[in-house]
Amino acid sequence: ADKNMIDKDEYPQTAEIERRCVNIIGRMWHAPSQGDVTGCSTTGSSEAAMLGGLALKWRWRERMRAAGKPVDRPNLVTGINVQVCWEKFCRYWDVEPRLVPMEGERYHLGAEEAAAACDENTIGVVAVLGSTFDGSYEPITDICGALDDLAARGGPDVPVHVDGASGGFIAPFVQPDLEWDFRLPRVQSINASGHKYGLVYPGVGWAIWRSKEALPQDLVFDVNYLGGSMPTFALNFSRPGSEVIAQYFMFVSLGADGYRAIQRGSSSVA
Repeated sequence: ADKNMIDKDEYPQTAEIERRCVNIIGRMWHAPSQGDVTGCSTTGSSEAAMLGGLALKWRWRERMRAAGKPVDRPNLVTGINVQVCWEKFCRYWDVEPRLVPMEGERYHLGAEEAAAACDENTIGVVAVLGSTFDGSYEPITDICGALDDLAARGGPDVPVHVDGASGGFIAPFVQPDLEWDFRLPRVQSINASGHKYGLVYPGVGWAIWRSKEALPQDLVFDVNYLGGSMPTFALNFSRPGSEVIAQYFMFVSLGADGYRAIQRGSSSVA
């Protein structure tokens, strides 16, 4: 529990436990990878969200440069109800936030509104599974469908990042048939907090990508001064491994049946 999570060469078993957690979560979210799932632990879901945003920006920039277009005006489409970490991401990494306002009885991002806000400079759309405003799930299937239609009409091909917020560890057990995750081809990455409904104390988050291709390798650093060469993708560096160990403990001790019983019980679902 007191090991440095970043030093995967010195503490390989801690790294192995993180790898197992990433695979467990990725498969829970239906990641299509046949081998290891692409992902990492983070210091809370705010860091995970920012890593997801960075991957979106890098992939957009690569596409624009390949097309010979300027890369100085990226934007990110979200509902105005998103958690402040997304506003931080936009400000810190010079991305225009396109915050879709609420209207009438709609208290989160709508599908038509999301598509209407996109253009060729949109790095992605962030859809939230559990709005901080009222806890509602944004219609991720409909948002992806609207973006599919936009691309089919010759518009931009905009990827989706899902902020798992309160639903990432709830929906798989309470609403297993709800399609919001990697079952939707347009969803490229997902973040969530282990220290919310993952049942682990603060602060651990998780960032998962659909595939290796969804995470630009330019963002991954090879660090060799801690005893051996190792890849790292993080904003934070040294941090304790205790939260990751606790997350793995909960996974293997409760199992899927245990999580299902707890999440359904706390949600008052029979």
